[in-house]
Amino acid sequence: MKRKSFVLSNKNQLLDFYTMKKNVFLNDVLKKMKEKKNDGSPVKFNIKVREYNRQNKTGGKLKEYKNVNLLMVDKTKKISAVKKLQHVSTERKFPNHWKNRTRNIELDNGEIRKINILLITEFNGQKVIY
Repeated sequence: MKRKSFVLSNKNQLLDFYTMKKNVFLNDVLKKMKEKKNDGSPVKFNIKVREYNRQNKTGGKLKEYKNVNLLMVDKTKKISAVKKLQHVSTERKFPNHWKNRTRNIELDNGEIRKINILLITEFNGQKVIY
């Protein structure tokens, strides 16, 4: 395959369309993760993400998760769960995923993992850029 390159005249930057096809922006990744099928079930995807050690503030191993989906809150289940828990007064931390830049993903075996979106390196075979 022949690589095609074009120069943008106003910014004098070389834009390589061959490599751009293999890259995806983080914003687009987050939108694709939220997508649902026609029947309402979440879309499955493959993702590679680095672990993060908060104590040492260092990156860790590169983890690859195949055929996973984003764990989303079902509003009807949330309302019924709140009604059941009204009589129980347990303090629970609110997982502010937006502020903490995290998302929960569900693996094939039902296991739930929390990932940091800034440490996503690859999504469905495409390199993630910011």
